[in-house]
Amino acid sequence: AMTAGNKISFIFSAAFESMGTTMATYCSQNLGAKQYDRVKKGTAFGLVSGVALAELIGIVFVIFAPSLIAMFNSSPEVVAFGAMQARTEALFYCVLSLSHCMAGIIRGAGKTTVPMLIMLICWCVIRVAYITITVHFIPDIRVVFWGYPITWMLSAVCFTLYYFKGDWHNFERLDARRNAAANRN
Repeated sequence: AMTAGNKISFIFSAAFESMGTTMATYCSQNLGAKQYDRVKKGTAFGLVSGVALAELIGIVFVIFAPSLIAMFNSSPEVVAFGAMQARTEALFYCVLSLSHCMAGIIRGAGKTTVPMLIMLICWCVIRVAYITITVHFIPDIRVVFWGYPITWMLSAVCFTLYYFKGDWHNFERLDARRNAAANRN
């Protein structure tokens, strides 16, 4: 059931995950051209578009989950568990897309370590710890299913905090520092 659900999820999520890659390219090109207003407008549009697309995809997956799962395995048990997974996770695709887009924007601004650490900690360390500990006390497959949206939300919170509080988006100040350093040399 998880294999079938994950296959469909990977197919659907490719659309909005690629928004993160697009945002990295868009952001880096416009920063390199010193088109700061385009960066701000484009990243806002990319975030809204990515989140909206992901939520639309999530709704489609929730509605058609049993039929989509049955394309890979028509066993009633597999369809039931696959649909349960889809209905737990798919409506949170918007949060996953937000994380991918913000990670792309921050990478495009040259801050590659921050997204790597946030995703590594949230999606690997915390997810594995959550599942390992919680399954011990609540032995239910839904604990595993919920591990994904919970850690997506956690990473989205971390990215949002960094997005608004971090030093990555004060482009004019960063340029002034670079120019001052170049003039000293």
